[in-house]
Amino acid sequence: MPSVFGIPLIGFIQMVLGTAIIVFLAIKFLKRPKKNKKGEYIIKDVHIIVGNGDEASHQYVYIKGGKIEEISDIPIEKKNVQIIDGTGKTLMPGLIDSHIHIQGGFNCRNEEESDAFLNEKMPQIFKESVLPYGITTIKDLDAPKHFIYKLREKLRSGEIEGPELLIVGPNFTAPDGHPANTLGSNSEWARSEMAIEVTTPEQVSAGIKELKEAGVDFLKFTYQGGDFWYFDNKLRINKIDKALMQQIILEGKENGLKTTAHVFKYDDVWELLEAGIYGIEHGILDRDIEPGDPILELWKKSGAHFVPTVNAMNYEKEKTRMTHSMHNLKVIYDAGIPIAMGTDNIFETMTGVVEHTELNYYVEAGLTPMQAIVLATKNGAEHLGIADRKGLVKEGMEADLILLDKNPAENIANISLIDKVFRKGNIAYSQKVIQSFEIPDFNYPEGLISAEYVSADGKDSRALSYERLEDEDVITQTTCHGGEKWAEETFTVDRNLSATKWTYLRPSDNTDITAVRENVTIALNGSFKGKPQDKSLSISEGLWYQMMDLCLPAFAASELDEILFYSIGTGNNMGAMSLGEFGVKKIGTEDVTIDGKTYSCKKLSMVLTMFSWAWTGIYWIDTETGLLVQSGEKKGKNEKIMWQLKKLSFK
Repeated sequence: MPSVFGIPLIGFIQMVLGTAIIVFLAIKFLKRPKKNKKGEYIIKDVHIIVGNGDEASHQYVYIKGGKIEEISDIPIEKKNVQIIDGTGKTLMPGLIDSHIHIQGGFNCRNEEESDAFLNEKMPQIFKESVLPYGITTIKDLDAPKHFIYKLREKLRSGEIEGPELLIVGPNFTAPDGHPANTLGSNSEWARSEMAIEVTTPEQVSAGIKELKEAGVDFLKFTYQGGDFWYFDNKLRINKIDKALMQQIILEGKENGLKTTAHVFKYDDVWELLEAGIYGIEHGILDRDIEPGDPILELWKKSGAHFVPTVNAMNYEKEKTRMTHSMHNLKVIYDAGIPIAMGTDNIFETMTGVVEHTELNYYVEAGLTPMQAIVLATKNGAEHLGIADRKGLVKEGMEADLILLDKNPAENIANISLIDKVFRKGNIAYSQKVIQSFEIPDFNYPEGLISAEYVSADGKDSRALSYERLEDEDVITQTTCHGGEKWAEETFTVDRNLSATKWTYLRPSDNTDITAVRENVTIALNGSFKGKPQDKSLSISEGLWYQMMDLCLPAFAASELDEILFYSIGTGNNMGAMSLGEFGVKKIGTEDVTIDGKTYSCKKLSMVLTMFSWAWTGIYWIDTETGLLVQSGEKKGKNEKIMWQLKKLSFK
């Protein structure tokens, strides 16, 4: 057999081929695309709101290991790092809410129900209702103790992704004080979990010992007594004894725990400041205070922090509290007293829209947008004792950050235009891609002039006019409450009935809104409940159906089984004047009989996707005319009819 260098030819060929394969694989390995390092980002050419009132333009920010590693005004070069283009965008610290309630005791009457809420609902709530709004740190002011302790551990371990959580545990109060007979009124379990009712110094000491062992971050007590509206129930609540109040503050300090207090009245705030309280929650709501009021000097000298909850005053029966809250916020701010943003938001039922609304109220009260932002970032971190690591966009700080499409220091409404949220250096939320759907043109029955609907109880009505549709693409709606005209709306629509312009007039509460679609945004201006509005809402290529009913005829006639669309909220202050995403789908057919006439209908269901578990709307569309004939809502297995067709008018 022939040989090469003394090696048999076959063996030599095998050796050469083997070497070639090894070299080829080595080259492929060395030239393989490198994966970006997890948790490493460079945000390039971004405008920065530092959090202390300063700004910087055209900056480069390097995030690594959960922290802001480097900030530079020249490009930062790193290998295998994800690059995020910040051109035209603004980077700011994550929002810190220093007064929230995660679980208020409304729906949990025992530990089993509380655990189910924790395991089944909390991951979704944080993912959909908290982090997307840029809220990265929260102080919970009262929740069932076993729930909040378990949640804290799940957040620390990473089992649940959410904001950093600081807690107070159950609140000290007098027997039959708030929250014992309010938030805890749902069950004895909730009451024992959320309140420590004390009448003796020994009970106070035992409570502080329990809370210290549980590792709470602050102590809290209620310093309020008298008549108290708890939703629609007027209660008499008891106020904790002054000596016990002083003991909680003093003994708390001795145990390394700062104390904060729920308080509404001027005289009570005065007593708390004299006693050395650390935090005032809610504030002076029984009167206006003016510059030079002696309480301001006492407050500043005491060093006590203030956590206003302006938005929460919307739900108080005593409407003057809202007026006092707004007025006093500006006076207290101008006096140089440290203020941290708080909302009293209840994540069990509401979203982070509340935090954005709170900032809007601060600006309405007279603060600049930048001053409001400082209250929700730097000041919040200082109040919580974490300013060494949070609250600023600064080298060495934890990378809890918000990347926005527009600068909120120019217009606080831009706080809602969030592109990304970073939590501990990782992207916790990235702006959802808005889907577009091809909805075919819809033609109403020939000669249709109007459609009238009446509520199930007969008290309310609404009338739609189609007389301007053919020539002007306009549909109008008039809504009446108790026989009196309540609101007028005008919708300019495309042929698929999606909106291009909307005007909304509700004189009873000074609402006068105009919204116009401008390519990928909706420009909204006017006044909502007397509050000025100037917003730009991102909608991309999504469908805008401002009156939800308007989407249903076109969708029902289409070949699609389900769609997503967007609508601006108008009903209350929780989601009002923000863009909500709705999902609607076909769920079958059903006959509906109204006033002796039977309609063969397509049945549709609708959910607000952020709260898909909380509410479902049901709609019946007549297959012959394509018109809505009945609507309602579904809770569990029960359907409740809300509106029915009363009359159709034709030429």
